[in-house]
Amino acid sequence: MPATAPTTKGGNGNGKDKVVPLRPFKIGAQTIDDEAYDVTVTLTAGTQTLTPQYEVPSTGFLNDIYILVQATCTGNTATVTFDEDAPFTVIDRITFTDTNNAEIVGPIGGWDLYVIDKMGGYRFQDNPVASPRYFATTGTGGTASSGGSFEFVLRVPIELVPRDALGSLPNKSSSTPFKVKTTVAASTSVYGTAPTNLPSVRFRMTPQSYWEPTANDGSGNPVAPQPPGVNTTQYWNVTDYTVNAGAMSPQLTSSVGFPIRNLVFVLRDSNGSRSQGESDWPDPFKLQLQSNILVDRIKALWQHYLAQDYGLTGAVGDGYTSAGLLLNSKDNGVYTLPFNRDFYPKPGWENRRSYLRTTDGMRLKALGSIGGSGTHKLTVFTNYIGVGAGTTLAQITT
Repeated sequence: MPATAPTTKGGNGNGKDKVVPLRPFKIGAQTIDDEAYDVTVTLTAGTQTLTPQYEVPSTGFLNDIYILVQATCTGNTATVTFDEDAPFTVIDRITFTDTNNAEIVGPIGGWDLYVIDKMGGYRFQDNPVASPRYFATTGTGGTASSGGSFEFVLRVPIELVPRDALGSLPNKSSSTPFKVKTTVAASTSVYGTAPTNLPSVRFRMTPQSYWEPTANDGSGNPVAPQPPGVNTTQYWNVTDYTVNAGAMSPQLTSSVGFPIRNLVFVLRDSNGSRSQGESDWPDPFKLQLQSNILVDRIKALWQHYLAQDYGLTGAVGDGYTSAGLLLNSKDNGVYTLPFNRDFYPKPGWENRRSYLRTTDGMRLKALGSIGGSGTHKLTVFTNYIGVGAGTTLAQITT
């Protein structure tokens, strides 16, 4: 809803204040980059805490934090192979916290953040491996000496909708900054066969923000000083559920209590394989809220729907290979339910009309029959919205 500001008394001819709608926040704001964080470590057989942790400099309103990771290997003679989720697994754990040190995103792994970026619905092109900066070198043929090198860009998403800046967070205090806490993984989490010499890995992080808007537009009309529903925040949490082959019905207790923007499901078998998880995926899969079946989805049709929503064109499989080749595919074992595709043809840039409304104590269940044998891990990514104080969801629904 547009904010308002009073003008001079009697401005409407009846002796009362005339109320003038403030023009939208983005009329007076521009995006800016800020000083980059830059730390390099050498990968080892153990995990390492990236120090110092990143304290985001105060700007105006924080949108996103971009993470550029560059690993450089030299003198390699091995035929390098990567883990199924690599090279993103070089980030063992990452957490984005607010000014009160409360978790907004995470703690999650680097591959989790890859999935969030790819399936969350934020940019025109969301797939990290479609970036011209992405590569992962296995070290065969003429590239053997640099085998094990890789580069990628991930983004910690903060702003919800660039159209009106919903979700961009006030970032004005240098004494209570937002923080990014990062743990670097052990080499065994990145490589199946490691390079002869483990790489140096450079981590650079750059925040994007809006500066403080001008008080008035070029015609002198007052402009809103902050985004709509200020302090409205999106959160991502990741929860694992142990399920056995055959009938499953886990109650997704960590996914209710707020409006849900996205649900992402990942299935792995007892060996941690998403490839086998893809084969064992329930067909059909059902999602039940209270006594209502919201989804009763044939697996093949779900794959087709995801291709429509996200522009995926490759055969079902991983979205990239260990050699760094982009396949533009649905990742193995990954299925998404976007509740944020009510405006643009793809998920994101939504009007907030189709979020799944849930309240504390609601029963949300995943139902179906898992193939294969033994125990499996069903991981559920929940992207939910915390509406800013003094604002209702109805007020930020356009």
